[in-house]
Amino acid sequence: MKLLITGGAGFIGIHLARFHATRGDDVVLFDNLFKSAGERDRELEELTQLSNVELVEVDLTRPIQADVTGSFDLVYHLAAINGTRLFYEIPYTVARTNLLCTLHLLDWLEGQTVEKLVYASTSETYAEAGKVGLLRIPSDEDTPVVFTQPTPVRYSYGTSKFMGENLCVWFGSTRGVPVSVVRYHNIYGPRMGDKHVMPEFITRLQQGEDPFSVYGGDETRAFCYVDDAVEATAAVGESEACEGETIHIGDSSREIRIDELARIMMELMGVQGVIEERGGRSGSVSRRCPDTSKLKRLTGYVARTDLEEGLKQTISWYLRPA
Repeated sequence: MKLLITGGAGFIGIHLARFHATRGDDVVLFDNLFKSAGERDRELEELTQLSNVELVEVDLTRPIQADVTGSFDLVYHLAAINGTRLFYEIPYTVARTNLLCTLHLLDWLEGQTVEKLVYASTSETYAEAGKVGLLRIPSDEDTPVVFTQPTPVRYSYGTSKFMGENLCVWFGSTRGVPVSVVRYHNIYGPRMGDKHVMPEFITRLQQGEDPFSVYGGDETRAFCYVDDAVEATAAVGESEACEGETIHIGDSSREIRIDELARIMMELMGVQGVIEERGGRSGSVSRRCPDTSKLKRLTGYVARTDLEEGLKQTISWYLRPA
């Protein structure tokens, strides 16, 4: 197959690109190589040295002028600004970037031949469903998308990604392109940047912070290792049964409190100390665990990396010699 992956130098993007390239697919990566998204590093250099991988530096916040033509069997649209801390620090930039990336990609795809489009969305679309009593745990794809008000800064990400879902679905309907929407639930692993809970914990534990501050320690999440997320994404992309569907990608086998996550990471890193609860952040949800039965039913895929093993791999990557 010939594939296009936007955000191909980012966290999930580079793992997905490596997965397809290893299978022998021709892979084109679009990325702006900004620090907040993808970045040029040793792993990206090794990937782009492969004969079947092409990196095209593209800023999707502007109309696409890339000298790339032809047909794509599959387009994965992953490009976005992500990272929980950024939702609070630069909400306008987050929302603007995510919407422009989608609009400009779809405008450009009108001039290309595309067999299928997979749009990467997020569990953040369910951010307020629990507050109005509409969130079931585990949460399936029929869970209502609720934003009682769009103004809380955390929703800069969730609202922009949900609007992206609408744009892609209606693009597909208008242009005759099958579209699948995947909603990622707390994906983690090597090279996920430094704006998420696990890399932040690793850095602060390595620095010897004691007492160790945890925000929202009683909140729960179900984390999914990136290798599982990538295989699930590819399964969705290649399945006709997934066309026109919204599908959760995550690991529903274990829901864990954030303070317990901290304890496990302390044990794995050989760190002793006291965990000190600091209270939850504004807009943060108290529980998040996906129902992934639809993914299993349509593709047969079930996540198989247990949390401790995934954490070992992630910690090892972040503590590797420079």
